[in-house]
Amino acid sequence: MSVGKTKLRLSEIRVKAPEWDTWGNRERLSFLDHWIDEEIIFQEAESKGVLDDSALAQQIESMVRKMAVDYFLQTFTDSMLVTDAEKQEYYKSHPEQFLRGKTIASGAILYFNEWQNGSTYYKGHKNIVYDSVPHAHYLIKKIVPFDSVETTPDSCLIPDLQEVEVGHLTQMKVCGGALKIAVVVSRLDSADVLPFEEVAEDVQTRAWLVHQKIVLDRLKKDWKSSRPIFMKTNVFGKDK
Repeated sequence: MSVGKTKLRLSEIRVKAPEWDTWGNRERLSFLDHWIDEEIIFQEAESKGVLDDSALAQQIESMVRKMAVDYFLQTFTDSMLVTDAEKQEYYKSHPEQFLRGKTIASGAILYFNEWQNGSTYYKGHKNIVYDSVPHAHYLIKKIVPFDSVETTPDSCLIPDLQEVEVGHLTQMKVCGGALKIAVVVSRLDSADVLPFEEVAEDVQTRAWLVHQKIVLDRLKKDWKSSRPIFMKTNVFGKDK
């Protein structure tokens, strides 16, 4: 295939589009249409002297420099390996990056013999904000405290520890054949560090980035020290 003076050989197509041999006719036609459009516009721009434009030349030079730098550095980063010791050190030094949140709650379950007793107690105490387990009361059959639990002590009364209103009595329910009211008097949101095995892949990625920065910084320092660097032009303004 050719457009004007420019030819596109099959070997070049396979370089530009490695998937060429697996494509159907539609994908191949789409690729060729795109190449033709781009080549036509490029030739038109070339005929108008765009390639001689100084601003474009500077952009091309800047792009080539950046590509060369990135390609050169990539030859180092591709071969960088993070040791198991480095992974473990990173994991131990940055526990805050590998946390699993949890909720710890304390309170009590109140049991009642009769519905009337529970209803009367609730009406008389529903506006109280508890910061400790309720005291014994003649209407209450028994009080069963729970302390620093991570899961709900009664999924019927407290389906979700994070959703329950702290300090307030829940509505009375028949749960497990008993009349109950619950109250959560304190709730603490905290976190545990996840086991290394669960975050090993994330640790490796993060440790590799740190390792990469350390190595590249050292290489840049070595390269700077091996070349004379002078500055004759005063690029800094005067301090006010």
